Amino acid sequence: MKIVVDHLTEYRYEQVVGFGEHSLYLRPRESQTIHVESFELSSQPAGKVRWVRDCFNNVVAVVSFGLEKSSLLSFHCRMAFEVAEENPFDFILESRASNFPFTYDAREKSALRPYLEAEELERWRVLEWARAALGDLSKPRETFSFLTDLNLAIHRQIRYESRDEEGTQTANETLDRRCGSCRDMAEFFVATSRQLGLAARFVSGYLYEPPRPDGATTFNVAAGSMHAWAEVYLPGAGWRGFDPTNGLVADHHFLPAAVANRPEWVSPIQGQYFHVGGVASRMQVALTIEEARE
Repeated sequence: MKIVVDHLTEYRYEQVVGFGEHSLYLRPRESQTIHVESFELSSQPAGKVRWVRDCFNNVVAVVSFGLEKSSLLSFHCRMAFEVAEENPFDFILESRASNFPFTYDAREKSALRPYLEAEELERWRVLEWARAALGDLSKPRETFSFLTDLNLAIHRQIRYESRDEEGTQTANETLDRRCGSCRDMAEFFVATSRQLGLAARFVSGYLYEPPRPDGATTFNVAAGSMHAWAEVYLPGAGWRGFDPTNGLVADHHFLPAAVANRPEWVSPIQGQYFHVGGVASRMQVALTIEEARE
């Protein structure tokens, strides 16, 4: 199927300001299931765009504005890409990883080290929650079923809440509040997975929701904005995605734009503005994700 995305982000400032470089993590990552046919980017004020691959192999648009000043900064992306269907359960784990807990081999540990590093301050709170939600963590159980149970436990126990504040909550903050945005819930899944010895990373991207013939309400509680989920590395299966916000295993409807071991490194739009004294700003996003019709 062919998916088209129209994504407009606007920042309005109380006064005219200047702008530093902005990094945009908005272009979908190509894979065996995703092929980007077109990607058009415009900004106001008009900026100079250069493309960079970062250390996580994300394709990043870096926009510079020179001496331009304005009370409005906007980025408008139009993109189209082909997406092949993929069964998220069509994989074969290596026998050593078929049951949790398991151990990565030396090569995997070397490559996955950044995704295994856990925040020590989160350790006991997360493990206590996991034991209460999932039972004895030392008892062997089928790996993918265990991760699905973890995904559903977060979905059921943490309430989704749209947040306008910058940044991502720590796992402890999400536990205290029992609610969070999709970014907070993805980070909670990542933090828990790492405490359990599993390599996990944060994913930012788009979620396409096909129209439902029965006219039922949307299943994506975070519809209308970019989405975030988590991936866990499983020997034999590679990186497999889990969406605790919606309680889903990621399939071809999940369209990653950027991955990293820390959520703050792949915020969709990153940059600075300059002005003497404090100037408040307001952000507005308009996002549509649709299947192209002939």
